[in-house]
Amino acid sequence: MRRRGIAALVLCWACSAQAVSMDFDHAWNTLQRSDDKLAAGAAAQQRAAELLRASRSLLLPQLDLIGSYTRLDEPIELNALGLNPLNEAAATIPGQTLIGLLGGPDAFITPMTGRELTRSSLVAFWPLYTGGKISAARELASLGQQEAEALLEEIRRTRFVELVSAYFGVVLAERAVATRAAAEQTLAQHLHAAQLLEQQGQIGRVERLTAAAAYDQARIDTRTAQDRLATARLALTHLVHGTEDVQPSSPLFVNTEVAPLERFQPGLEQHPGMRLVTARRRQAETLARTARGSYHPEVFLYGSYSLYDDDTLASTLNPDWLVGVGVRLSLLDRGGRGGRIRAAQSAVTEALRTQQAVERQLQVLLETRHREASQALAEYRDLASSVELAQEALQLQETAFAEGLARPLDVVDAQTRLLAAQTQRLSTAFRYVQTLAELLSITGRYDDFSNYLREGDLVR
Repeated sequence: MRRRGIAALVLCWACSAQAVSMDFDHAWNTLQRSDDKLAAGAAAQQRAAELLRASRSLLLPQLDLIGSYTRLDEPIELNALGLNPLNEAAATIPGQTLIGLLGGPDAFITPMTGRELTRSSLVAFWPLYTGGKISAARELASLGQQEAEALLEEIRRTRFVELVSAYFGVVLAERAVATRAAAEQTLAQHLHAAQLLEQQGQIGRVERLTAAAAYDQARIDTRTAQDRLATARLALTHLVHGTEDVQPSSPLFVNTEVAPLERFQPGLEQHPGMRLVTARRRQAETLARTARGSYHPEVFLYGSYSLYDDDTLASTLNPDWLVGVGVRLSLLDRGGRGGRIRAAQSAVTEALRTQQAVERQLQVLLETRHREASQALAEYRDLASSVELAQEALQLQETAFAEGLARPLDVVDAQTRLLAAQTQRLSTAFRYVQTLAELLSITGRYDDFSNYLREGDLVR
């Protein structure tokens, strides 16, 4: 029976020997380099940065090269007889006689173009004032970059908390396997002693079966803990994109105390959620200014330079170049400018209220996580006496059973209480580490987690 009890520990050691050892800092750096979500967020940030750079060209003039080919149903001609005063003279007999002497009506027709026209030119357009549309577009691009940066930081903080849970979840699962295996070994020894006592007639068959049932249940619990460990290690390995199972080398820890709440307050303003709603409020304000700018005129420069024209009379009449200043003011607008302005103002109010709500929610979340971390530390310290008491009670029951003064059920109950106390204390330490990670993530101080780990006390 004792060999079976040790088998779980041997199996756990064998699984660990085949894994790649990795401390928490290494795991965090590996995740930041290989994580797909972080890479997608970085790509979105790069896209926003490129759009911001592209918005700078809105201040520059636009220059287009325009070419055209046109085929007419018939050439364009100028009939001089249709012009004053020839049109009036052509209606008189002397005028008709003169027209006939000069070659007839066809002599007064001048071709202006052929049937096929080709033309190319450079056309320039330079907006000078657009009612704030250009500045609004550039500001929206800048706010879009800030929003992308906030979203990337939110992804990074979320992945950090997920890594802490996965990494120390494996550590907790390993401790659970070791604890279950130790309990299984103790119950195996107890079953062996019960079998000897039954053979000597000191206990009955029911008492021996009680010890056997407790041992079998311990074996089941050990296998369950091993399965949970395998699942937790698989999740951690996939999280850091590992090719082999990851074996955490950083221990589960607790600290003496949690820093005062006031030290975490300054980081709340830079929370990605706050930065995101602030950017969206400013976007709403910019759109409101743009909507009001629709009542303003637009002023622009324009120009054209002819590169090529057909050799026709019409082309000689066109200037080679031209420049000018234009003004455009929309008198009637089908888009409902007044409604758009009121809608934009409502969007500003909505964004402001959302910002205030997020600020209050983050404050409540910060205080809650700080209180939970402090409670977890206090609970962990208080559970030390429960574990110590359960260990003493188990030793007393084992001694009493060996002397025939206790029942097998008493030993099983004592072992169960010890296992429950140890498991609760380990779970409390894990809850503290999780809450600490969330607390540091909220305030953006997740880089301090390694300091807490190094200065913390090892959970035994």
